[in-house]
Amino acid sequence: MAPPLSWLLLITIACSTLLLSGSAVSQKDREVYIVYMGDLPKAGAISISSFHTNMLQEVVGSSDASKYLVRSYKRSFNGFVAELTKDEMKRLSGMKGVVSVFPNEKMQLHTTRSWDFMGFPLKSQRNTTESNIIIGMLDGGIWPESESFSDKGFGPPPSKWKGNCQTSANITCNK
Repeated sequence: MAPPLSWLLLITIACSTLLLSGSAVSQKDREVYIVYMGDLPKAGAISISSFHTNMLQEVVGSSDASKYLVRSYKRSFNGFVAELTKDEMKRLSGMKGVVSVFPNEKMQLHTTRSWDFMGFPLKSQRNTTESNIIIGMLDGGIWPESESFSDKGFGPPPSKWKGNCQTSANITCNK
């Protein structure tokens, strides 16, 4: 005796649902990653955001990859932030042009109150000579010729380094 048609339909729907849910990646499997790609590319035909979306589409395998793109950086450096699975992150990190892929982490703020951070008591004895004193700080910035940036005694950069060196009239690249 053949099973009723309603049972066959129910079994077909149940199997289809199991197959689809097994292959789909849930949102909880995704984490936010920062994809750093180094310098901005030279002006070209495709926009940087489109380029990032295309890369993401290649890794995610979906035409709706833009929903996983959180942010596209296109002014000071080339990179983007995306929601990825660990497997997608590994595939993306091996793609040409990708310097590094790392998790987006919330950092703990060190201080919003320098007084407490430096260990000064809230109530301290004040001296009248403290008044009318102005404390200032001049920041001269980074001095590229400083010994701190010297590469004397170092070998060439590691082969895995994917960066580049930008020189100008008064700045040379170190190793």
